This record gives sequence, C-alpha cells and structure tokens, in this order.
Amino acid sequence: MKTSHKFIVGGVLAFIVYNEFQKRNNSPKIFISDFITGKYNARTLPPFGIFIKSEQRENTILIAHEMVHWKQYQNEGLIDFVSNYSKYHHSVGYDKNPYEVEARLLSGEKIECLNNYTECVRNGTSLTVNNPNFRV
Repeated sequence: MKTSHKFIVGGVLAFIVYNEFQKRNNSPKIFISDFITGKYNARTLPPFGIFIKSEQRENTILIAHEMVHWKQYQNEGLIDFVSNYSKYHHSVGYDKNPYEVEARLLSGEKIECLNNYTECVRNGTSLTVNNPNFRV
C-alpha cells in the first residue's frame, strides 16, 4: 500500500475512533467563535463540539439548546443525525425542523416560538436570543 493511502486510511480510522469517543462524551467542547455561518448565534458540529458567539457565552438557554443537538447526535450517530437533520431542513425549513423544535422545547423556549423561531428571535420575543439579523 502506498504511503499516501496509508495516511488516508489512518486518518479515516482516527476520525472513526474520535467520533465514537465523542458520541459517549456528555460534556462536548464549547468553542467561542465569532465566525459562525448563516448569522446564527451558535452551531453544534458533531463530533467536534459546540461553537458559540462570544457575546452568547453566558447564555444558558442557548447552550442548553445546542446540548439537545449534541444528545440528538449521540442517540443517532453522526451519519444519521446529519442526514436526517439536513433532510428536514430542506423539506420543512429551519423553523419547523423537528430537531430544532425539540431543541427549543427542551431548552425552555416559549411555546409560541417553537414553530416560528426566526421571527421570535428577530422581534425580540425569544428567550434564547434576540438578533434582528438572525438568518438574514
């Protein structure tokens, strides 16, 4: 086997082992980053961790919301979680995505914001965050 192939196979195996370890990790790494795509305030990127904007670092409801996504990943595994989340995101949109609705519900978001979250965040009625530019 060529050295380059060994390197690729080794990298894939290392990623698989890392992913399995992270699926069992109930305390994912939380990264503070102001470079989060889509004008979101936080993102969960399994198996690496949770990324949150610096101004939201103390936002316990937002962190709880992202922790629900981490639990979803733990329950389903990386491929199923990403595949199913993406499927719903494209078929019903962000606001009605069952993964997002569950995360809102379990993190304590207002009932009226469960299926209309984007507007709640933009107009300041969301408990999670207020951001007039959310997902613009």
